[in-house]
Amino acid sequence: MSLSYAMLGLLTYGPMNGYNLKKIFDKSIAHVWAASLSQIYRELSSLEKKGYVTSIIQKQEDGPDKRIYSITDPGRDAFQEWLKDFPEQTSFYQRDEFMLRIFFGSRLEKKEIIKEFENFISQKRDHLQILNEIKDTFNIYSSEFKVESAEKEELFWNFTIKQGQMSLEVLIKWAEECIKELEEYNWNYNRFYKKMN
Repeated sequence: MSLSYAMLGLLTYGPMNGYNLKKIFDKSIAHVWAASLSQIYRELSSLEKKGYVTSIIQKQEDGPDKRIYSITDPGRDAFQEWLKDFPEQTSFYQRDEFMLRIFFGSRLEKKEIIKEFENFISQKRDHLQILNEIKDTFNIYSSEFKVESAEKEELFWNFTIKQGQMSLEVLIKWAEECIKELEEYNWNYNRFYKKMN
């Protein structure tokens, strides 16, 4: 459901085809809500049936024709209503396979669990780099969209990046401290597959 509104939100900046919508999606909000190209096209079709978007075919001399989507007044109204209706409970991950394994990590050898923490840190650093790259593209898109108040738009776009950056930095620090504690801990590894008395 939120994907539809994310797309409506992007279309408030201007008309675009599905491919461009996906490209901008990936460079702007994929760090908070991911979507595949097929999902985007499926949602565009659904939004058009609801009357929230309209489309026209744009003829191309040097390639296939493009279907350009624009948001309608009912689409803007629906987006505004959704935007004002913040969830009562903010997101909370209830399923985290990595953390579940950490919980039972005492059943692994020290080097195994340290390796997993190192992999975790590496992935979070890669994600941090992606966020930095996304942030660098914000001024390009605010110019491309010709938004009325680019500075104000970028302020809010950067709020989402800052949340991601700070969260990742904390997770990296957490994992580094876990590794340090493991290295300092006198590890007595015993396999737990023993019958309980």
